[in-house]
Amino acid sequence: MRKLGLIAALFIFVSFVSVLGRSGYLRTFNTLYGTTGETLDNCVTCHGSSYTFNSYGADFDTKFLELGNQTDAFKAIESFDSDKDGDTNIIEINTGTFPGNPASNLPVEPVTWGQIKSLFE
Repeated sequence: MRKLGLIAALFIFVSFVSVLGRSGYLRTFNTLYGTTGETLDNCVTCHGSSYTFNSYGADFDTKFLELGNQTDAFKAIESFDSDKDGDTNIIEINTGTFPGNPASNLPVEPVTWGQIKSLFE
């Protein structure tokens, strides 16, 4: 019986932590960037497996500890390229790709030789 109580307490704690993260930081992110209900309205925007931070989440955490305000921290890392894929965080957020995942990058439009040549004419 005691083991069952411990499991229930652990489940409640994990649920609380999940709700806390979702209702706090993610709500601030969604409000700031208008991403509610979109692809980035997701814990993996800042987290990897087992709720560890990805590179974007780590950059946010560093700035949040420094500045003490969620909105200010998100804004402070907009110009960063947290996942080192060549696109700034704000560009990725605006296009709906994950700023902490280098495999999630902007689509590249195919360009023909004629289009390139016309740039120099």
